[in-house]
Amino acid sequence: MAENDSDYSPIQCQIYDYIEIACMRHYLLDIELTSGEKISGKAMTTKIENKQEFMVIETENSEKQEIRLDLVNSIKPLDDNAEFVRVAIS
Repeated sequence: MAENDSDYSPIQCQIYDYIEIACMRHYLLDIELTSGEKISGKAMTTKIENKQEFMVIETENSEKQEIRLDLVNSIKPLDDNAEFVRVAIS
């Protein structure tokens, strides 16, 4: 998901905490992008590249996919006993 650096808008710190929890627990997430596209995958880690924040997920077919965080509308863990429910990001 390549976007121009000037288009990037960092997400709020308190929202980033939910992303970190999802990655630490490797939650299976339903992810809705601001474009309306929906993706499912296991949260693996976060990374910063070119001053942009990404979440790395593992998809159903074990492929790694990087998702720029400001392009995420919401995340919803599918795991039983998850520490949070749906979180709106943008």
